[in-house]
Amino acid sequence: GETDVRSVAYSDAICSSLQLINFLQDVAIDYQKNRIYLPQDDMVKYKVDEAQIARHDISGLWQPFMLAQIERTRRLLQAGAPLGKVLKGRIGLELRMIIMGGATILEKLHRSRGDIYSQRPVLNTADWLNMLYRALRAK
Repeated sequence: GETDVRSVAYSDAICSSLQLINFLQDVAIDYQKNRIYLPQDDMVKYKVDEAQIARHDISGLWQPFMLAQIERTRRLLQAGAPLGKVLKGRIGLELRMIIMGGATILEKLHRSRGDIYSQRPVLNTADWLNMLYRALRAK
């Protein structure tokens, strides 16, 4: 694989963003397990607290809070995306699909305005087909 400093930085950005995406889409699931993987400083800034998460309450500053998390994560994912074109062959194709999958979940989170309680964003068949088509074209 690629081991130059730039490729490692791309990889770190992709891996970090994918973990953040998982945290964002699983707020309710994680809370049931007594876990909150949201930045505490932003929770304070946007006046979001544990009680609000427990109530599945998206009022107040919840939406701006979530949109800020989504945008930060999108920028991180985009920062690593060039690695999908650096890597050739099947691994490059797979990585481009992974990046597109993350971007698709972020778009679904954005469209829901951060309401992860009514419906957890997941990839459907149409998403997978679209991602494959785009990944094949993006060599």
